[in-house]
Amino acid sequence: MKALLLAAALALASPNSPAFEIFALGTSNTNCKGVDRKESFTVHLQELLRAESIDATVINGGVDGDRPVWMAARLFGANGITPETRLVIFEPGPNDKNVLANVEHAEKILAQLQERKMPVIYISSRPIQTAEAAQAAAQKYGAYYYGYWGRDVPFDRTHRQYDMAGGGHMAGPGCQLWAKNMLPLIKSVLAEKNIK
Repeated sequence: MKALLLAAALALASPNSPAFEIFALGTSNTNCKGVDRKESFTVHLQELLRAESIDATVINGGVDGDRPVWMAARLFGANGITPETRLVIFEPGPNDKNVLANVEHAEKILAQLQERKMPVIYISSRPIQTAEAAQAAAQKYGAYYYGYWGRDVPFDRTHRQYDMAGGGHMAGPGCQLWAKNMLPLIKSVLAEKNIK
């Protein structure tokens, strides 16, 4: 019995175990719909962090077609944040076309995370909020504002799938560029909050 307990303790303390989790909550944008998993936003972000010796696991909590009202219901469930989660990336998306409902439920999520003292990076969607309104919402709930989800990702056929109007979902290179663009802010938040 003592040997089993010792083995379990060593496994928990293993240097191969990730130090903490980053939970990316969002829509098909976060999930990188239509993109091979190895090229996805969350996988590439995890690779970039580990290349910088930041021992984090990035959890893909993106669901195609999701809305903030549904995200709120699963945020703290079996597939939501865990005791190891130290940072949430939150992209509420444009799927709920009722702007007032979309913003209301997104702000409820921001408020719940603020109550739990969970650092959040907030990512807006242009059809739902102006940059100024999104920045104000982030500030109100103590979150960090990244900008809109496709910021600085070119509207060309290398970076976009053109599966919908306006360029549609990001292609693999677009998802990877998004991760690269977000890396400096994530590193800044981790340093400010002393997350290791």
